[in-house]
Amino acid sequence: MIQPIIDSSGVIHIFKGKQAEPIKLVIGEILTAEIMDIFPTGTIQIRINNRILNAQPQRELPLNKGETIYVKVEKPLQDGTIPLRVLSSSETVEYQKKSLLQQQIIYDEILKLIETVMGSKENLLVNQRTDISGFLNNEKIEQIIRHLLNLPTENLLDTIKDSLMEKISKLILTNTKTTTLINDLIKILEEKGIFKEQINQLKSLIIDNTDLTQEKLKQALLNSGVNFEAKLKHALSDLSRFENLREDLKSIIKNIIDQAKAEGIKDINDKAQHILRHIETYQVLSKTYQSFFTFLPIVWNEIEGGNISFKSFKRQGKDYHTVFISLKIKENSFLSFIVTMISKNFYISFSGSSEMLDLIKNYENELKNSFRKRGMNIGGINYVTKIEELIKQWNIKEGLISVTV
Repeated sequence: MIQPIIDSSGVIHIFKGKQAEPIKLVIGEILTAEIMDIFPTGTIQIRINNRILNAQPQRELPLNKGETIYVKVEKPLQDGTIPLRVLSSSETVEYQKKSLLQQQIIYDEILKLIETVMGSKENLLVNQRTDISGFLNNEKIEQIIRHLLNLPTENLLDTIKDSLMEKISKLILTNTKTTTLINDLIKILEEKGIFKEQINQLKSLIIDNTDLTQEKLKQALLNSGVNFEAKLKHALSDLSRFENLREDLKSIIKNIIDQAKAEGIKDINDKAQHILRHIETYQVLSKTYQSFFTFLPIVWNEIEGGNISFKSFKRQGKDYHTVFISLKIKENSFLSFIVTMISKNFYISFSGSSEMLDLIKNYENELKNSFRKRGMNIGGINYVTKIEELIKQWNIKEGLISVTV
């Protein structure tokens, strides 16, 4: 029998097989459980929080394979058994009402976070002072980020995620860009003649389009700060990895903040804090959409800003690898596209203005030939005018976090 470990906060840790990460259950919480299989012995295989568990019913239950139920985690018995009580019909209805309300609150908090952190410079001046006109001060922003990172935001309904992604795509492209903020910080540090080591580190994370290579893009994305905590965790188990943390954007920015605070350089501290909030907001989005979500660290004359999200998942025995990119082209023109690889075949969907899509169509054959020359095949190209259609293709539900680009 697998003996669970209960910590002082009431969290049950179940270590299963060779997996290093335990399955975590909180006494009293209500979970969504998907019935994966029902064996002849009566044992039920369920999936909770993307982990598989076997459960033994204590009485006959009208359950079917593929069904989703709600269970409440009860206090473990003396022999280590963890009871999961199936909610009654009335309890389920009441829970769903409360859950929908909670999801709406999470939706509002994420949207407010994006509006505040990624907002215009005028809004940001308000943010640094106090909570005025609906905008949040820096301390409140940090509290919301910590709160959201501890919530099961990835369990939001697909309809809520779709609506949120649509607003996010527009907000983060039409307002302050992370790359612009980093370049502004570099310029100020150079003018002051301080933090020279950090200047060089920051410059190494921003790629000029004339110097863009696959390896440089990969390293810049992986060092964009979004995966800092995950890398720190791995470094704790392998001390040889600690040196690599110095190259991570979040580590660099935190270093600048610490030094700026110590030396009383308020303008540097404020700008570095703003970049840090950007990084942490991308961390919230990555968790919410179970993907790797960050800004594009590229300086390109024709492109004012961009964001990239990557995820991998399995469906019907096939591996899917999907990249979702949104770009703001000069003169307020936008282009978003999804590239999905399925069994070495690539499928591309573009979304933008009719003029932008017509331009891409004129170069479609060149695009196909470029893939073909590299031994890759384009299985299909699709064009949609509404970004909502593109978001549906992103199919957030099946995503799993991955950092392999």
